Amino acid sequence: MVDTVALVRRWDRVARWWAPLALLAAIRVAIPLAVYADEGHKLPGVPRWVNVGIEGDANGFYAAGREFMAAWARMPHAVAALAFLGAIAGALVLVRTWVARPALRAWLVPAGLFGFGLLVSLGVHWMKPSGAAVFGWPLLWSLGMAPYRVVFGLDRSSGWGIGFVLSLMVVAATVPAVAYLGRNATGKRLAGLLAAVAWTFWPLLVGAIVGHGAWANHQWDVDTGIHLYDEPLSTLLVTTGAALALAPSRRPMCLALSGCAFSLATCVKISDALLAGAVLVVVLLREGVHRTLPYAAGALSFAPVVLVYWPLSYPKLFDNRKSWPSDPFDASYVVSSWTHSSIFTPRTVLILLPLALVGLAAIRGPWAFALIASLLLINPAFYSFYANTAEHPRFLYASLPELFVLWGAAIGLLLDPLSTRRASRGPRTAS
Repeated sequence: MVDTVALVRRWDRVARWWAPLALLAAIRVAIPLAVYADEGHKLPGVPRWVNVGIEGDANGFYAAGREFMAAWARMPHAVAALAFLGAIAGALVLVRTWVARPALRAWLVPAGLFGFGLLVSLGVHWMKPSGAAVFGWPLLWSLGMAPYRVVFGLDRSSGWGIGFVLSLMVVAATVPAVAYLGRNATGKRLAGLLAAVAWTFWPLLVGAIVGHGAWANHQWDVDTGIHLYDEPLSTLLVTTGAALALAPSRRPMCLALSGCAFSLATCVKISDALLAGAVLVVVLLREGVHRTLPYAAGALSFAPVVLVYWPLSYPKLFDNRKSWPSDPFDASYVVSSWTHSSIFTPRTVLILLPLALVGLAAIRGPWAFALIASLLLINPAFYSFYANTAEHPRFLYASLPELFVLWGAAIGLLLDPLSTRRASRGPRTAS
């Protein structure tokens, strides 16, 4: 017999968690949509935006996506047919093993992603250089464009529209990822929801905190997903991987999925490999060698794509001074990366950090503390030595979710005495 009361209570818990997240995701997407609808005009608190189509690095990403689709036509038909048959056979083996051997499921996820990566690598082998330094976002973009191209044909205008829809989906998905990261890091739903609130309204807060300098060089457009750059996808994957690594169950499946997320993130942005390595160290010290293996397998699962695409990526840009500085990394950049930044100046840091420092006290356990602190600090530390960081503060966006988790933890910590006091008084009774 179905326990109706238990089902109602469970549904109530799910609704109380997901209903606000759905609302926050809708608001986060509504911000760039409002700017899109108000094209050429000026809404308060946001920059004026005019749709000029695909521009900046998005040109390279779009070109790489189209080049990946075109590569399959250059491939010998026999090779393409064998790849297609191999993909079907591999999928059937994975499905059958998934059903018959539940104990192996944590290994089947990295295996499936590895197989998909081999198929992608085959297509990459027949690609020509496109100007894109990385391939993760172009790959997702191409998967969105391919069906449309087959049915309707494809031009830059429709390509921009498909990329915009995908980018907004990525931005929306980051809202629950941030919430779960906050919830898993602190053990409190309220902290997770508050972190998601901070992420949702950051595009409006950044203008109030930093001023119009936050809108320079299209940084606001990148953050909201309207500029079709790879930072939103990188942020989603890093945040998802971190949330899974801190999952309360600490099951092998969560660790395998975490590693897969970081492997995909590295394909989107090479520097995310540093974050994947930091999480590997935390998981290894926490779980031991044997239980870390699913994470390691996941973290390496998409490596073939990164390796095969490498000759088409940065090495093709090293001689282009507009894309790659002559002295990319140097200790002399550490000061200018912050003093000349359009967003993350010392003043901004002094505004953002105090609440985050309070939130450190609410992080649950030393391993969560180490993971959150690592992901918050490694990215800014690495890019402090990079020549173009001041001009492109978007390189630091992947660390914003950890900052907001600490904000949510701090606010939850400050609100906790109030809720405890209210609960201790008990319900009022009529006299």
